Amino acid sequence: MKFKMVMSCVLVSVFLFSSIPVFAQVISDEKAKIVWGYAPYGMLATGVMKAKQFWKPYLPNVEVEWFFGLYSPHLVNNWIAGKIELAYLGNMPSVMLRALKPDAKWVGIAVYPKGDVGAIFVPKDSKIQTVKELHGKSVATGVGSSHHRILEEVMRQENIKFDILNQAPEVAIGNLEAGKIDAFCYWPPYVEMAKHKNIGRILPPGHMRKYEPYVNAIWTIMASENFAKKYPKILKGIIKADLDLHKFMREKPDEAAQIVFKELEEKIPLQVLKASLASYGYADTFDQEHIEVMQRDIDFLFSKGLIKKEIKASEWADTSYVKEILSEMKK
Repeated sequence: MKFKMVMSCVLVSVFLFSSIPVFAQVISDEKAKIVWGYAPYGMLATGVMKAKQFWKPYLPNVEVEWFFGLYSPHLVNNWIAGKIELAYLGNMPSVMLRALKPDAKWVGIAVYPKGDVGAIFVPKDSKIQTVKELHGKSVATGVGSSHHRILEEVMRQENIKFDILNQAPEVAIGNLEAGKIDAFCYWPPYVEMAKHKNIGRILPPGHMRKYEPYVNAIWTIMASENFAKKYPKILKGIIKADLDLHKFMREKPDEAAQIVFKELEEKIPLQVLKASLASYGYADTFDQEHIEVMQRDIDFLFSKGLIKKEIKASEWADTSYVKEILSEMKK
């Protein structure tokens, strides 16, 4: 009887440990409270990180205070004000932050949706059937955003010209429905929200992959040099946790959508969130391809006078954390 009990305990222990990934081991046991900026309406998956706490196996004594931003630019403003030194940020806000705070390090890739990042949407009764027919028409987006750059690239490749209007997505949806604009181009979940409300339709082919790689975009993990020097192991654990988040988003999309639904206080319909998350993509590496994508964003913002100095993405990117983690995972 005693032998059976011992064997049972052994089997239970084996099962428990075998269910934990080999790489799910403590990176740092130091105690710390960190402030982590996120904008869940702009980067939906960040709400899943908050709920699932993927950093806990690696950083068991780290307490995270989540700093909410409606959009990434709000986080940039609070970073400059000294309230945060770690954040998930959209690509253009990341560049703007780097231009204003040279000590802001680009240390990881949160989301990499490539050509599925957005679409051009027209009213449902519009006579416009192709992108070329938008020549001379009004198209709303956020000026200085990744979708502003996408529209500029579409115009270049199609040899046409839009009248680009700077509007918040919530405003643009209302204006599209009222017939005040001819089209809009935004990021998830706003295109899916417009589809859900049945106020319009997406112009074919329905995504931006036709214009790849020039329309690709990256959402980043940013940390200050001060944070990296103070908490090098904690930063490594955070980036490792983000790789676990990628795996979860791929393998459990329905559960992820439910988490985001709750994080956003059920203000966005669940089916909209599911469709939006399905358009996301994730990169588990950090290499030359991603640096080239970011360089296009930098060059665009500089050409528009939105940043005053040129930045070399290759000098800004710190790929060492991701490369070290991936090297360890291969052992």
